[in-house]
Amino acid sequence: MACNRPTILSRNELGFISMPNGNKLIHLCFNNLHINFSINEFLAFRNIVKDLVYEDCRIPFPDGTLRVLLNTPYEGLNFSFNKIELNQLVTVLDEAYYMRIIYSYMNE
Repeated sequence: MACNRPTILSRNELGFISMPNGNKLIHLCFNNLHINFSINEFLAFRNIVKDLVYEDCRIPFPDGTLRVLLNTPYEGLNFSFNKIELNQLVTVLDEAYYMRIIYSYMNE
């Protein structure tokens, strides 16, 4: 049985974003996170992350590092990113956003 290999939309040293061919899902694999999004969820997540960078709302953690918390809909479950990780995440999200648009034009 042939494997339907997903299209890599964006990649950097901390992770990648892919989209299975013929599917309306987007996979984010970043550091230790693996999240599946619908197209609309991906767009909303990208906007939220970009807002976090713009607001620069870092907080001190007990180990002395400054981190940004990204809340989830689940109480007590949050993601934390240092400044470098957050900037890398924004980069990979932006690249994937634009590559998805390019691929959609190519598949019309």
